[in-house]
Amino acid sequence: MNTRDYLEGLSFDGYKFFGAHKKDKGYIFRLLAKEASEVYIIGDFNNWQRQAMRKYPTGVFSISIEDAKEGQKYQYIIKDSDKEFTKIDPYSKMIDYKEKSSVLVDDDYKFKSKRKKATNKNILQVHLATLFKDKDKTSHEIFDSIIEHCHANNYTSVLLMPVNEYQNYKSMGYSAMNLFSYSERYASGLDFKKFVDKAHKNNIELFLEVDIGGFDPDENGLLRFDGSNMYNYDYEDIIYNYYGSINYDLSKNFTKSYIQSAIAYWVNEYKLDGILLPSVENSLYWQGDKTRGINKNNIAFIENLISYLKAKDLLILASFNGIYDLDLSFDMVFDNRSKTLINMLKDQAIKRDYYKNFINDIIVNDRKDRILGFSYVDSYQNEANLAMKMHTDDKKFEQEKVLFTFLFSLKSPKLLFMGDDCGDLRTYSIYNKFAFDSYENNLKDINKYFRDISKVFMKEKALNSKDSSTQYLDIGGFSLYAYKRIYKDEQLLVIINFTDIDYEIRSDYSLEEIINTESLEYKGSANVNGLVNIGENINIKGFSAAIFRIK
Repeated sequence: MNTRDYLEGLSFDGYKFFGAHKKDKGYIFRLLAKEASEVYIIGDFNNWQRQAMRKYPTGVFSISIEDAKEGQKYQYIIKDSDKEFTKIDPYSKMIDYKEKSSVLVDDDYKFKSKRKKATNKNILQVHLATLFKDKDKTSHEIFDSIIEHCHANNYTSVLLMPVNEYQNYKSMGYSAMNLFSYSERYASGLDFKKFVDKAHKNNIELFLEVDIGGFDPDENGLLRFDGSNMYNYDYEDIIYNYYGSINYDLSKNFTKSYIQSAIAYWVNEYKLDGILLPSVENSLYWQGDKTRGINKNNIAFIENLISYLKAKDLLILASFNGIYDLDLSFDMVFDNRSKTLINMLKDQAIKRDYYKNFINDIIVNDRKDRILGFSYVDSYQNEANLAMKMHTDDKKFEQEKVLFTFLFSLKSPKLLFMGDDCGDLRTYSIYNKFAFDSYENNLKDINKYFRDISKVFMKEKALNSKDSSTQYLDIGGFSLYAYKRIYKDEQLLVIINFTDIDYEIRSDYSLEEIINTESLEYKGSANVNGLVNIGENINIKGFSAAIFRIK
């Protein structure tokens, strides 16, 4: 690492220098604290007695301790002109959040498999915390269950919610204590590396959410780190964001190099395939509020981050609460039209035709760089999972099959939160154990349909190719939609019925039915079509959908 580059906000490799690094004997510790007059280290290796660290003109403090061993805990005591305070190492790879201490780790691992890149993305979003509440399984069994579930359900990719250490359980990891730690709640960083390697071996790509929007307000963390506002803003009115975390001040060079190094650390040391920046509006606009104007420093920082990842042929994604109307060259951004789609399905069938223009817009303006689907927010907010949000109690199964058909008939990347592909009817809770192979209450047999419709999506170029096109067909009816999906000489006809009215539609084509929600194998009425000749009727039951090949 070049120290001058770090101090000037240009570094992406600070993790190679700062923090605790294993030597032939013991560890060497390095810390940047420019405003500190003195820094001491205390830990298991010196019986928690102060040892002074050497200060360099750059503001770097350093010490080598031969007795330091893996698993031992330590803290820094930082002194400025008139006070002292205890701090966690900003670069520590493991944190004991209860004792506010950093932990020494040795997580060296030689990866055997290369990164994978899926052309057509079907993404499973995973929150590790509830999976690791299953104390009957080892960490390897839990990680393996993710891979097995991906294979069984045609997922190409896993999006992991933040894995950094955090204190507030309700934050779900979005208010990290630092950006380099791997949470002890989820086994170890070494176990995680093995999981990444095995996922790549099984042709599954991995994306990680890294929250650069804010950090934990704990006084033992990054806040006022060296006695100055080293990582946070100097002004009280913008220190906290609307989630209650401390805003990173990306106008400061130390902060730039710190976050850039963290992103580089995860993609280089863990061989991840990309990074997702969650709630990116908090970085793009002052306090996440568009009316307060664009934060130019943050936008310049994010653009530089995007350039770094793209130069490494890695992906950068973003979630955005609101209407994303900027062009920062993210590879993919969450399509928030999904939220209005949910609102429609929560509404009575008789009112759904009011959403016609909205549904038409999704069909016609389908994009390969917009992720269409349902994130953890849709399974966490309003205390109702995706299946629970379907209107009525006796038709949830039928409506979710229609929703999945609509979703997978479009070329956009897909996203579902864990449990929603099985119609989980238990409100997702961070306090409850979750396992892919065990549901107390769910829509029986919905997963069979999900597997088959997602397989159709992965197979058919007319559905998944970036070069595919859509031709909307006006066939009348209430909440009834028909459109052709086209790729070169291949054409598919999609019919979606979001209402409870049965329809008969005269066919202008010779058709071969590929999939129908009413098939007996999906516990439907058996009112399917099979082969349809020109001029014959297509039967579409209420709350049903079908995809045909045009012959």
